Amino acid sequence: MIRHWLGRSQIFAKLQLDSLNRRGKHSLSYPSIATSTRCDSSLIHHYQEIAVRRPASGHATGFRVIQIFNRTSWVMQQMKISVRFYNQKSWVVRDCKSIDEILQTASKRIDDSLPVPIAAVWSGISHMITQHRFSKPHNTKTIEHQMTVLLRYTRDSLNKSKSKDLATINLSIAKIVRGIREAHERRRVNIYHQAFGSVLQDDNSKPDQSIFHALVKATDAKLPDFKSQALANTAYAYALLGYDPKIDERSLLGGIAEKSIDCIHQFKAQEFANTVWSCAKLKVDHPRLFQSVGDSVASKLDLNEFTPQNLANIVWAYATNSMQHSDLFQKIGDCIAAMDDLRSFDPQALANIVWAYSTNKSQHHGLFQKVGDSVASKRDLNEFAPQALAIIVWAYATAKVQHPGLFRKVGDSIVAMDDLRSFQPRHLSMIVWAYASINTRQHPNLFQKMGDSIVAVDDLRSFQPQVIANIVWAYAKLDVKHPGLFMKMGDSIVAMDDMRSFDPQALANIVWAYATSNTHHPNLFQKVGDAVVCSDGSKVFTTQCLANLVWSYAKLDVKHPSLFKKIGKSIGALNDLSSFNSQALSNIAWSFAVADVDVPVAFNDAFIRALVVKQTEFNVKDLTQLYKWHIWQVEKKSSTGLPEVLRKRCERAFKNTHS
Repeated sequence: MIRHWLGRSQIFAKLQLDSLNRRGKHSLSYPSIATSTRCDSSLIHHYQEIAVRRPASGHATGFRVIQIFNRTSWVMQQMKISVRFYNQKSWVVRDCKSIDEILQTASKRIDDSLPVPIAAVWSGISHMITQHRFSKPHNTKTIEHQMTVLLRYTRDSLNKSKSKDLATINLSIAKIVRGIREAHERRRVNIYHQAFGSVLQDDNSKPDQSIFHALVKATDAKLPDFKSQALANTAYAYALLGYDPKIDERSLLGGIAEKSIDCIHQFKAQEFANTVWSCAKLKVDHPRLFQSVGDSVASKLDLNEFTPQNLANIVWAYATNSMQHSDLFQKIGDCIAAMDDLRSFDPQALANIVWAYSTNKSQHHGLFQKVGDSVASKRDLNEFAPQALAIIVWAYATAKVQHPGLFRKVGDSIVAMDDLRSFQPRHLSMIVWAYASINTRQHPNLFQKMGDSIVAVDDLRSFQPQVIANIVWAYAKLDVKHPGLFMKMGDSIVAMDDMRSFDPQALANIVWAYATSNTHHPNLFQKVGDAVVCSDGSKVFTTQCLANLVWSYAKLDVKHPSLFKKIGKSIGALNDLSSFNSQALSNIAWSFAVADVDVPVAFNDAFIRALVVKQTEFNVKDLTQLYKWHIWQVEKKSSTGLPEVLRKRCERAFKNTHS
């Protein structure tokens, strides 16, 4: 408005002087007021000199020049303070070269009671932290004082801030906190990280309530005014913080979700992606939001406005929150499958996409084929982090999608590496599990490399129980021999103080793997057996777990009567054994006979009824095992035995096998 006022004064002076020039043929000039950033006496003196140095040819003309001077100088005099105020108000934060300069300028303006564009200040600081633009600070205490002043001013300004500015402040502070956390992870913390961390986070690295309480309260109050971009940015901000604040027991993210539904028609691609990703990241369960977003995206004619990262984040969010939307997954799958190539997708995006489809049980052959072909056709996989490689092969195995080229490429890439120190235990576990699950025996060198890498680790305390179970299971499943690996794993388990962290499935898979690979480790079996015997009712053993446990001990002829008695009583307590498949029933019967542990309650009428129901499903091996159990029961003079028809079938199978 000030420039507009000055501009009109300039136009007035110009028109009047031009008129005099035409009539009196004078050559009068004027300064450029509207484009000047200064307002000093030289501008006014210029007009005074017009009348003094350029006397008019007539009295009237000279008088008119004086009138021009008087009016223009009066305007200029009245505007001197306003121009100065304009220049002070229009502080452009982005022109600052460092955080230090922003803090100094903001602090000085606050002290001088001048307005501070608070949203721009926080945005500028976050940008510089993200870009690692730091200057050498002069004084630590000065910086801390400036930050304290800035935070106090921010709190006082929140209730007067517009919705867009509040969203900017939320997002900027979140990015600053993320930068601080990343600096700690990289162990490259400087004075700015320390200073901002001390005021924005508490001792547990959680958002400090002294600033966030006021920010959240102001944000919640202005939510009705938020537009789509502000909603998405605010949700994204708190997802970066890992913090879903509550207002009177209400979730802020829940409020954002409700408001987003009301204005879903305004959302752009980035806003769709950021909103659902944020809800998934914070585990905010809001089916209506996901349904609304899914319907909106699936109904679009095309997804050209969506970047690869947008597509990856959307499907990842739905899978993470276990939200089903078949039309959405079909639309995105079709979009990706129809692309000429996937070079615009970074490795993690590809991994997240196939992970989402696999986890959500969304079948899309074209998508998996396209991603598999893209990875397999690459010259090398150097840009793929271990996590991306692990997730990709895990996703294909979980979805039961065969792609030999993909698995060959990933295997070759890992084998070619100098070492596998960049792979976390869970990455190793996911990879070998994936190869074993799809029964891929085409890469023995991969298993040798991974086994050697694990054996070379000083101790396996970083290996979680499920990781250990998956690794030995995979080697046994593919019949890959690696004695050193099995010995290392077994010793690690035996050295543990207790086994409470192992779930029943992990225990069963571990002993099954050792039995299948014919690897003896008595101390391991004693440890696992004791853990099963000591387990309470909180751990539920499935029928397959029970069968695998007793079969493994019998297979290696490991004596543990207490284990068999515990499992036998568990089986006897079941009134319905329909959940046991034919192999499980025959394995249980055979195992008790081989172990020679008599638990009559296990082989009650319910067990015999289950055998009769499954009798058409038994193969020759099952029938042979059941006949051995029958003979054992006869030797024990037990009243329990096979029904006559089934007994004859079992006897024939046994004799044919041993003839």
